[in-house]
Amino acid sequence: MDRIQVNLKLEASLVKEIENLLKQGYFNSKTEAFTYALRLLIRAYKAKTLKERIDKIREGTEKLPSVTDAIIKAQKEEDQM
Repeated sequence: MDRIQVNLKLEASLVKEIENLLKQGYFNSKTEAFTYALRLLIRAYKAKTLKERIDKIREGTEKLPSVTDAIIKAQKEEDQM
C-alpha cells in the first residue's frame, strides 16, 4: 500500500496520550497509533451513514410485521403440516 506523509499540528495532551499508549506497548509507533485511530474514525462515520440510510428506508414501516417474525411464523406453520 502506498504511503503519503502528512504533517499535523496536534494538541500536546493528545500526543502525550499517544506516547503513553506506546510506552504501554499498545502500538509500535505513533504512525501505527494514528492510523488505527483514523481507521476507527472512518469506520464510525461509515456506520453512522449506513444506520441513517437504513432508518430512512424503514421510515413508515414500523407497523408492518418484521421479516424475522414472518419467517418464524411460516416455519411453525410448515412444521404443523
